[in-house]
Amino acid sequence: MISLGRYLLLIALVFSASLFAQTQQSPNQLLTQVGDQLFSEIGKINSQGTASKSDMAHIVDQYLMPNIDVKFVSYKLLGKHIKGIDRQQATAFISAVEHYLTTTYASALMKYTGQEIKFEESNDAAEGEFATVKTQIIADNAPTIDLHFKLRQGKDGSWKVYDIVAEGISLLSAKQKEVIQRISEVGLDQVTAELNSK
Repeated sequence: MISLGRYLLLIALVFSASLFAQTQQSPNQLLTQVGDQLFSEIGKINSQGTASKSDMAHIVDQYLMPNIDVKFVSYKLLGKHIKGIDRQQATAFISAVEHYLTTTYASALMKYTGQEIKFEESNDAAEGEFATVKTQIIADNAPTIDLHFKLRQGKDGSWKVYDIVAEGISLLSAKQKEVIQRISEVGLDQVTAELNSK
């Protein structure tokens, strides 16, 4: 089974380009824009493996996070707890999830060693506002990993990633169970604070 840290590294490897394109892209086109800007920037500061976490977090925030549907992920993580929360709590939780993802991806990217990423051609499987893109992560001396990236289309027509499924396990679903249980134990405000402290 792939660890959470490796999941996050795989996600970070894929969602790497700045996607403020002038024309709308299909999910497959979006995901095949691999590394051009993100890894160029990483190479400038981490060629010797000496980048600071704050420098890496800045790059992640600039080039990676625009491709993640943070609001949708946040609402999914809340699950049953979405009922009854006020706007202020919701805003604080979304901000905390964004912070958590940024710092987690930044840490994962510091481990990047040049794995090859291969997308199946013309394999967009879209159902309304949702789509799946199949991907392979190929590394020397390691088994090939098949991944399914889940995307959601916004009202502006752009696609953003909200989940990854590897070996049949959804990262979002796994994290959702953890967050829902934790909210039940200590409350939403405490969980928000914990996410912000990561």
